[in-house]
Amino acid sequence: MKTRKSPFYVRRIIFTGLTLALSACTSQTVKMIQPQTGATAECSGSSVGFGQLFTESFTDSCTRVYENRGYVALERLTPEERASLERRGLLPKD
Repeated sequence: MKTRKSPFYVRRIIFTGLTLALSACTSQTVKMIQPQTGATAECSGSSVGFGQLFTESFTDSCTRVYENRGYVALERLTPEERASLERRGLLPKD
């Protein structure tokens, strides 16, 4: 009798573990700005479960594309770039 229930409990533990792992969600957003023109772009991604690596990879590749076009992440603006954008009224409001 003990051997019949044992596989059931193992399956139940595995199922519970997988359910908990898949129920987690993640999202990532990077706001970009072109310092000369003030044009903005947003790279974002979200996923459920084990997809965190895919979300980061997607967001990073999107960010690289915009960086190649001269965009900079808002967090990485230099003080001079930030001041210039504020003077011209091009810095987006959060």
